[in-house]
Amino acid sequence: MDHSHFLHKLASLSSHFIPSAFHFSTSFTFILQSKMSFVSLFLVVIFMIFATIIMIFATGGTSPLMAQAQSFTISTRLTNTSESTFRYKLRQKLLSQTAKARPLNLDPGIVFPALPSGMVYVSAHIGTPPLTINLALDTLFPFTWVQSVDCQKCFNVSPPFSNFDPKKSTTFQLLPPTNTTICSPPLAHPSAGAGSSCVYDAGYSRGIYGIDEFHLLSPLSSSSSSSSTNLIAFGCGTRSMVDFDGGWEFNPIGGMIGLGKGHPSSIVSQLGSDRFSYCLPGRSHSHSGQPTLNFGSEAFIDASATNVQTTPISGHEYYNYLNLTTITVNGDVVYIMPETSSRAKLVLLDTGEPVTWLVEDAYYSLQDGLVRYFAETYGWKEPKIVYPSVYDLCYDLPTNMSSIVFPKVAIQFLGGASLELHDAFKIFPDEHQFCMIIKEGAPNVVGVYQQMGYRFLFDLAQSKLSFAPNMC
Repeated sequence: MDHSHFLHKLASLSSHFIPSAFHFSTSFTFILQSKMSFVSLFLVVIFMIFATIIMIFATGGTSPLMAQAQSFTISTRLTNTSESTFRYKLRQKLLSQTAKARPLNLDPGIVFPALPSGMVYVSAHIGTPPLTINLALDTLFPFTWVQSVDCQKCFNVSPPFSNFDPKKSTTFQLLPPTNTTICSPPLAHPSAGAGSSCVYDAGYSRGIYGIDEFHLLSPLSSSSSSSSTNLIAFGCGTRSMVDFDGGWEFNPIGGMIGLGKGHPSSIVSQLGSDRFSYCLPGRSHSHSGQPTLNFGSEAFIDASATNVQTTPISGHEYYNYLNLTTITVNGDVVYIMPETSSRAKLVLLDTGEPVTWLVEDAYYSLQDGLVRYFAETYGWKEPKIVYPSVYDLCYDLPTNMSSIVFPKVAIQFLGGASLELHDAFKIFPDEHQFCMIIKEGAPNVVGVYQQMGYRFLFDLAQSKLSFAPNMC
């Protein structure tokens, strides 16, 4: 009897139940090189069942977590509002957040420039019966949470969307505090007293950990179906210090999905994956395709891609840092990162932050280079500064704006990878000016605007990031 086809199927199925299925698949490949008796096959099946049972107990009574579907739809608020309205509301939102800092601080000495914006989100069905909840995509932090209907400090969620009600889900259960994998510092710990629960404090959200069915919606999914089935541990927020509806009249966001590292609750870790990718739609709409978030084998950059860039991801415990080397304007170097710099050279890709931030020396070197470009190319005088203002580098709109060509701003990373910062300039018709929408602050962060039109691939096993333009 030829068991090859059955063994391949068995190896594939095991990946849905055993996070370390890769090691089993390797073993199967070896076994398939020789003929295998039915008795041997039976012993392998028994061994895998036994291993699954052990892992169920190891996770505190929950089934092991593994993705079945790996490609999911990304939405942005850019598609929900007009250009002029969006820019105005974004500008007002940024102005109101200028003095705020991201409260969760896993890395001592790092102060983040703004609270998450909710500009980029994915949709999920959570619980039984399923409730559709939109989750802001967060590449910075590992924590996934939804706002609970029992929240004491809440942000507004606009109908038809609503807060999650654990009591209405027949499959919801509290995460056992004995699950020391998820219920662990710096995010979570067992509740005080005799209660059997796991509580968390992520700075911008506090509450209790639960487990429930969690279905990310794929491009092929309808509003009532999903191509992913998982039991996921996530936070049920009772106190929210983030406001996703600030600056918008309609807020579809009901929580966050964390792709960062530094804690086992990361959705990447819970899906048993060591790689993920995402693309954000380009503002020009010159490319086709559905913007998606991908995991595992679906996370790749197509072989037809041109100008693929790759740079190492640092071995930092908590963040997927990249290392900045230079900044250029139309290919001319305007800033070189000193070799002695440590924190100043670190760069993060943040889907929770609308715009890009650069540390002081890098920012003002770029600003000087741009002032010089506009002076030499168009004879313009010093830029216009209006306070209070979100942006420092602004110019009055010229009468012949259609003839103006904005320079290409790019940052270079260790290994030679170069990322052009798309949409580094924005026109604000109501103010009759255009501005560079890059701000000064630490750490260096590449925001949503400047990530649009790229696919980014995080290969955590190889500690490298690759990216290519227009690969949605």
